[in-house]
Amino acid sequence: MTSHRTRVIAAWSVHAFTLTGVIWATLAMLALFADQPKLMWLYLGIALIVDGVDGTLARRANVKTYAPNFDGVILDCVVDYLTWTFIPALFMYREGLLGEGAIAVVLLALINVTSMFCYANTKMKTDDYYFMGFPATWNIVALALWLAQPHPLVNAILVVFFSVLTWAPITFVHPFRVAKFMAVNVIATLAWVVSSGVLVAYYPQKVHWAFIVWAVSGLWILVLGLVRTVATKRAQRVSASADVAPEAAADTDR
Repeated sequence: MTSHRTRVIAAWSVHAFTLTGVIWATLAMLALFADQPKLMWLYLGIALIVDGVDGTLARRANVKTYAPNFDGVILDCVVDYLTWTFIPALFMYREGLLGEGAIAVVLLALINVTSMFCYANTKMKTDDYYFMGFPATWNIVALALWLAQPHPLVNAILVVFFSVLTWAPITFVHPFRVAKFMAVNVIATLAWVVSSGVLVAYYPQKVHWAFIVWAVSGLWILVLGLVRTVATKRAQRVSASADVAPEAAADTDR
């Protein structure tokens, strides 16, 4: 039987693991200002892996019971904001992906401000653990724009589009929490991470097989969220129709 002390140590070990995200964020920021984008993406990639598994470890270690005075959820949000939003947004700004001058500053501020409506949203996740609205995954957006290098005007339109999606009634998959197709979702996520690493390592060279894996795995995650959105809307319409029918019948009886 596991002792109480062992469980406390395990809980605090998970918190320490999550805290390494701050270290990776710091190193990524230093790499960014040293104009070493590949190194920055390496550190953000490590932070992404930490973020992907620390929640599962925290639930298994029951950190709320055995380390109750330290809020891992707040810590996770801070690390996520740095590594998923703030640093990628600064990266887009420094790389000129947001254009130049005042417009670039406005877009940078737009990303950082609208993302707060994701992190501070108490209903950010549905009951079945989908994200409701764009989950401020600006690291994915920044990586895609950096690899593709579209015109800054296209980038500006996309930034505004994804910012608005923060409030849209559209669901996005959490690959490690959503039960439906979880095994496939995890495999797709791992494939996306590995292919992203290859694309970054060889940038600006094109690695076609890696791009195909990157696009297909990312598309799977995106489409699954859209399918869930459509299914939910359809169920709501059916439910609304069912509610209207008895009322209509009652009016007829009168």
